[in-house]
Amino acid sequence: MEELIEETKRIAAERFKTFGFAQAQIDQLLASGERDMKKELAHLRELLMQEPNDIELINRSLHALKGLFLNMGNDDAAEKLTDLRKEEDHASKIEVLKKLTQI
Repeated sequence: MEELIEETKRIAAERFKTFGFAQAQIDQLLASGERDMKKELAHLRELLMQEPNDIELINRSLHALKGLFLNMGNDDAAEKLTDLRKEEDHASKIEVLKKLTQI
């Protein structure tokens, strides 16, 4: 997931440049976005380590991460998280998320 965050920051930096933001503004937005993504990722990891897993809370965390990725322009990552949220096989979803979050 750390690689995904770095990729998202690269995408966002280019996106913010096209919007005409000054470099200082871009740096601040990237730092804020990274902090928010890492905070939500830590929350998701905590949820994944709890037994039994609360799928509703995990889906809420995925939704929050999806929104953060969308805000920073990483539409592909957001779409993948949307697909994971829709996954009906909860055991499979948990395994994929554990691999993705490196648990």
